[in-house]
Amino acid sequence: MKAYQERYIANLKQILERRDIFHMPGEDFNNWYAECRQAEEKINVLKKENMDILTKDLFPVLDDLYNASDEDLKDLESFSDQLMDWKNNLDCGVYVIIHEAMLRMYRVAKNPSRIIKELYKLGMGIYYQDLAYRGSDHPLARQLHFENEMLFTEAASYFRYFSSISDDETRGYIIRSLANISISANDRKKRLSSSIKTLNIVTDPYYISLSPNLPWKNFERRTYQQISSVRSTLSRGDFSNEELALIMEACQVIFEPEKGSDKPNVRWLWPYYEMEYNLGLADLKTTLARMEDLIEAASYDQYDESGLYANVQLPVYYGRLLRDNPQLLQKDRYTSFLKDAYDKMMKTILSMPSEYMSEYFLYIFYLLADSYFETQGVEPYFEVMKKLIVRFSPKRYIRALLLSDILELYCNAILSNDEHFFDELPFLKEINAGNHKEALLQYVKDCALFFDFGLIPMNMDRILDTRSLFEREAEIFTLHTDIGYQNLRRRASTERFADVALGHHRCYDENGGYPEEYVRLDSDYRKMTDLFCIVTYLEEHYEEEKDQVFESIASKSHTSFSPVLVSYLEDKDFRNKIKELLVKDKGPYYKQLYDQLKN
Repeated sequence: MKAYQERYIANLKQILERRDIFHMPGEDFNNWYAECRQAEEKINVLKKENMDILTKDLFPVLDDLYNASDEDLKDLESFSDQLMDWKNNLDCGVYVIIHEAMLRMYRVAKNPSRIIKELYKLGMGIYYQDLAYRGSDHPLARQLHFENEMLFTEAASYFRYFSSISDDETRGYIIRSLANISISANDRKKRLSSSIKTLNIVTDPYYISLSPNLPWKNFERRTYQQISSVRSTLSRGDFSNEELALIMEACQVIFEPEKGSDKPNVRWLWPYYEMEYNLGLADLKTTLARMEDLIEAASYDQYDESGLYANVQLPVYYGRLLRDNPQLLQKDRYTSFLKDAYDKMMKTILSMPSEYMSEYFLYIFYLLADSYFETQGVEPYFEVMKKLIVRFSPKRYIRALLLSDILELYCNAILSNDEHFFDELPFLKEINAGNHKEALLQYVKDCALFFDFGLIPMNMDRILDTRSLFEREAEIFTLHTDIGYQNLRRRASTERFADVALGHHRCYDENGGYPEEYVRLDSDYRKMTDLFCIVTYLEEHYEEEKDQVFESIASKSHTSFSPVLVSYLEDKDFRNKIKELLVKDKGPYYKQLYDQLKN
């Protein structure tokens, strides 16, 4: 690799090491706080250096790639391989822009073998970017998934030339791309049909004879794994007999090696049991008992793939079964087991060493945020997610503490002028009028923690600590409003934060910002959302704009911001109080974080 590439990789690793400091409190707060501040300063320096490396070294190379030497291209490939190794990604975004540029170059050069390879590599990079919003059905998410599917589809279309292609590497990329259509397609029937096509090819003696050195058995096993992934929808009854038989076979194929193993991988044991349940071959009681055995057999500190599946995914699935079969909630043994399983799950996650935080861990983190079943007898979603925010987004927790102080100041000013301003908030209607102010101030404190909740399972802070967002990442970033909204609104303990999570980037007059799904006049929380729009803008822009931030907000009154709320900033004393909060020492906030982490 070139010197600038090695320096960029080294910077990324240093940033990751320093990010760890924030959730690793030592025995002495003052020493830990000093380390955190030093880490912040160093991260900012490294981030700036990274952007300089990209703009001065990498981007010019990518712009002039047609004149690059073979050695330059090899260095770029080595660089990209370091950025993204399919288990952990240091910087998937830079990996993607490198392979976008290389794909453009090889299209111009009309080099089919390299086009196929770059389509596959770019497809894989974007697939890992897509993990940030896995499960979202937002139109933008569907569009981005479709773009990913088209990359693999184009590479797979070269299969018609398979027999005339001379090198195994290119043939391997074609097969892999054909298989990966199923992992990026949204439609489950399409995923299955794609996997069936792949299975027929990777088990065909003719194609095997053309490239006997390719890992055909591995291709076959992975294809069976992909086929088994549709098992959860078997009960819909819209599969043909042939499709049902193949899905059953796939679950059996991946189950057999684990059944006889001393240390079976629970991830590949469970599909067989789930398949039997969805086909009616095993009843609900048997299925729950099987799940309980697998969960109990895993130690909480088993952090490998099998352990994480047993300790995190299976408790989530257990909760889904109780949710979908509400009669079980009348039996204490099931809710009691769910509570114990959830408690163990949190112990696993909160004790997770940083070296185990792979892309798979990020996937199950999202799964937990999306599918946690809040019911009587288990810890509320609010409390669970608060612990995860403290542990995995400590700087966001600190920001929430600052925002809550500014929000409290703003609310006090509003209430002193109009004590009924927030009366339309639904949760206040259920509280004695004499307790409204106390309840409101607690609400804004909690809402400050959750309004940006969608960013937590998306793990966007890692990128923001590394460099500025690229265009596609900025698009993905906007999905955090919908992801936060969907997750928060489905639970009683967090539903009151959902509208603010959805609308805090939307303009007051609805002629700008995002998402369009937030319609201000339809929301009972619109006044609180208006307040978050102003306060978050203040906090985000003050360091750069200083006093000009107030004029900037005033200039956007009636358009971006509520004119009623903007009017409060005309008071000089009020503005000075806000400025004092923005510039004061953050030590007390770090102390609150420290105390949370030590508990």
